[in-house]
Amino acid sequence: MKRIMLTGVIPALLILLFAYTATNKLAALDDFTASMYNQPIPHRLAYILARAIPIAEILAATCLLFGKTQKLGLYTSFILLALFTGYIGLILLHVFKRIPCNCAGIFRHLTWQQHLCINLLLLALTGLALSPQTKKHSQSPLKQSI
Repeated sequence: MKRIMLTGVIPALLILLFAYTATNKLAALDDFTASMYNQPIPHRLAYILARAIPIAEILAATCLLFGKTQKLGLYTSFILLALFTGYIGLILLHVFKRIPCNCAGIFRHLTWQQHLCINLLLLALTGLALSPQTKKHSQSPLKQSI
């Protein structure tokens, strides 16, 4: 059961997360771009990030679909989650003067503390899926006997 969770459930959860968030952003790209201009980031980066973030989410989800690229997908997922978790941490530490939320869909109903908890959980699960012990235990019996 543990191996199934680490090699199957965690990537599937991340695929759902990133496919959902990327689709949401791309479906309302003008709104997402406008919300990026309201973030406490340099304005010259807002346009670039409004396109780069959903592309990175799609790439992560796509890599997670295939065995040969799943590790890359897990690393990409970890980086994306770490960056957003760090951003949430800065928000909760009141580093920024104003905090506009560009959250959409089901995530717009969460508080920043709830966002942080969810992100920390996903970050921990992704880290667990990447851990060296998981790699040893996740090989199929067929591969171990060869």
